[in-house]
Amino acid sequence: MATTRSERAPLAGRRAGSWRQEKRASYSTFGDPPTPSKPPRPHPKSWPAFITPLCILLLVAAAHLYIWQTHLRPRWMEESEIREGFLITNPPADFEIAKKTHRFHGQRLLDLPAHLLPGGAGDKDGKRRLVFIGDMHGCARELKALLKKLDFDEHTDHLIAVGDVISKGPANAEVLDELLRLNATSVRGNHEDRILSLAPSVLAVDGPLDTTGKKDKKLLRQLSPRHLQYLEDMPLMLRIPALPLASKPSEKRSSPIAEEILVVHGGLVPAVSLEKQDPYFVMNMRAIHTKTHRPLVEEAETKSKSKPWHNIWCWYNERLFKHKSLKDFRVGEEEDPSALSKKKYPKPQVVIYGHHSREGLQLQRWTKGLDTGCVRGGKLTALVLNAKGKQEIVQVACKDNRM
Repeated sequence: MATTRSERAPLAGRRAGSWRQEKRASYSTFGDPPTPSKPPRPHPKSWPAFITPLCILLLVAAAHLYIWQTHLRPRWMEESEIREGFLITNPPADFEIAKKTHRFHGQRLLDLPAHLLPGGAGDKDGKRRLVFIGDMHGCARELKALLKKLDFDEHTDHLIAVGDVISKGPANAEVLDELLRLNATSVRGNHEDRILSLAPSVLAVDGPLDTTGKKDKKLLRQLSPRHLQYLEDMPLMLRIPALPLASKPSEKRSSPIAEEILVVHGGLVPAVSLEKQDPYFVMNMRAIHTKTHRPLVEEAETKSKSKPWHNIWCWYNERLFKHKSLKDFRVGEEEDPSALSKKKYPKPQVVIYGHHSREGLQLQRWTKGLDTGCVRGGKLTALVLNAKGKQEIVQVACKDNRM
């Protein structure tokens, strides 16, 4: 009986070729076998609808609280403290407290001569300038360098010093010679006042000097009679009327100065007439007690509730500039602010001063502090004011000239 080839083939051969007939499994491009599909994850439970807006509300509240605590609340408290010092309910400060130990001999107030005023009757073209210079302390070389740098013109410029032109430095007589040559005006500083108080006793003795106050006494013997006369003629305060050609002022610190200017060495108490200002503190003050407005020679301290006098001056004059209400304020010493009319309403004033070298250059809207520590190696500073009230700061570097 005949047999086929398949029948004659061994069983192992038939079994080995059977794989050819099976369908090949599909593989991915990278040769990985397919992963079995997983059952879908259950969706997490969602937050209640009110949680998101609540979190946003809490964040906004926290931000407002932070702003209140760090910015708004301190300003509000400072505003309240300063305002309290002006109220009629507070007893006025003893502005003559220093008179028991200090007697001022000299002119209290000098008005700038009209022919020196930029834009005034003698300067219709507005070419004149006023040059205010900070504490010189006997630094003649720096003074001359500063005048050269700002192109000082003896015919159209007038130099005004804020006091302390002598003492501590090496060239006191030379500084006074330069001021006299330029017909400069200077208010009296605490150093000039002290030198003048020593003059009668020191100059009456020809012999050797004792060790007490030896530097001041030695300085006195270096000064000529014309130098001493210049010191005696220094007024306590200098008043400069508003510039006729000044540009329109604003609230900015760099605003043109279009208001009346007062020049003193130390400072002034706001809302007190110039006649009532205590001479000792006009030359020496640095701070004011916020509640009593008592002037202080010491630096301002938070614990003693005192602030730099110029901060309180600026607060008050900004109020005047904006014509805010003075209800319940003590304006002057006896005048009732409720009776003030528009004509009597006080006008803001700008004060230019020196004395406080630790603060350095202080340019605020209503005060300009120019003592920048020249004698101890700082700078000598000038504020140049033209007929339109525009300000320019010019400085020169100084050596440490302390004697």
